[in-house]
Amino acid sequence: MSENARTGRAPVRGLVLILGLLIVAALGAGVVAAQARAQSAPPEKLTEEELLSRITAAPENAPDFSATATVEQALVPEGLLGASRGDGAGASGPRSARVWYGGPDRLRTELQSENGDQIFVKNGLEVRAYDGATNTLRTGQKPETGEERPEEAASPEEINEVLAEISPTSDLRTGPPVRFADRWVYPLTLEPRDKSLTLVEKAVALVDAEAFVPLSFELYAEDTPEPVVRYEASKFEVGSVPDERFRLETPPGAEVVPMEEPGNDEERGERGEEDREAPRVASVAEAQEYVGFPVTQLAAAPGGRELTEIRVPGSDGVVLTYGSGWGSVVLVQKPDRELDREPESADESREDSGRETDDRDGRGEQLQVPTVDLGGGVEAREISTPIGTGLSWSANGVSYSLVGSVPAAELEEAARGLLRRAS
Repeated sequence: MSENARTGRAPVRGLVLILGLLIVAALGAGVVAAQARAQSAPPEKLTEEELLSRITAAPENAPDFSATATVEQALVPEGLLGASRGDGAGASGPRSARVWYGGPDRLRTELQSENGDQIFVKNGLEVRAYDGATNTLRTGQKPETGEERPEEAASPEEINEVLAEISPTSDLRTGPPVRFADRWVYPLTLEPRDKSLTLVEKAVALVDAEAFVPLSFELYAEDTPEPVVRYEASKFEVGSVPDERFRLETPPGAEVVPMEEPGNDEERGERGEEDREAPRVASVAEAQEYVGFPVTQLAAAPGGRELTEIRVPGSDGVVLTYGSGWGSVVLVQKPDRELDREPESADESREDSGRETDDRDGRGEQLQVPTVDLGGGVEAREISTPIGTGLSWSANGVSYSLVGSVPAAELEEAARGLLRRAS
């Protein structure tokens, strides 16, 4: 393992933080810009550190609001029907959702569709989700973790730490203020330093110069003039939202089912510990000591990437990271749980089969997730997009997931090499 093994994941966390920050800030606080006064003169120029610091502070005191959020993506064909090589065939068009926000514990979103509306409501601890395509209402409660606290703006030290983490692999820059939708905005661009290691070209946000919330976000893939993901917020209305907006009555004839629990209390506790601290180990051999299934590393990672980090989230999983930053390729291995299932009766098998066919797609259609032959009788499910590829398969009692911002052919070849090594 190279010297980068101990720090290989830090740039990835920094990239996720910045990209997530831009999107969440836009959804959670974009409404503040609605009441901000128009500026007649260009605002002051800010450094990257100053702009990130003001973005993190923006959501703290977001008022009640309603808004429209429009998202357009050309990554995955609608419903994955007929998707194969990320060629964008059948890509979904723009989708707009109405959003009502009444504080941290009150939220309503409505996505209208010709196949049936989808509604999500959070009101205190109560959570309800309605799928108009199947006329199904799922109900549950938000788990209390005892650790929730108000969001705080990142300190200058934290901002500098993030910038230091991503600087080896990324360029983060802002420019002079420009006009957008009759507002002064700061353009903020995040771009890979070595574009030969990733399919991502850049991410661009336009941040309101007075409210410091992103009014627009675009993600570009290489050799693609138009963004593969575009977000824009509009139609802000600031003011008190009626209480009834956060109530969702059972629609006529709807089937009411409980939301699936992520596991029992002990499992959730263990999962929380794993999320907080997934210990690193120095070698595959050391990782093997923690788990009860054979751990295998890639025979040849795409592009000759080195193994930079090994983590063991628990007794039933190992995560290997190759490369760093935008070019990271991640291999996850865990026991194949399908082998642990109790034998089913013929009736139960038929019922499960029927449920799978009906529930995989909101319109009652079975999703046609593309597959690829890895050899040796093993087929992998494959999701290939303009910015990356994901493979998942099972073999010899082990479940594998391999993900990276690399072409599908390169990831498939790495998977085949892993299978040959593991057999």
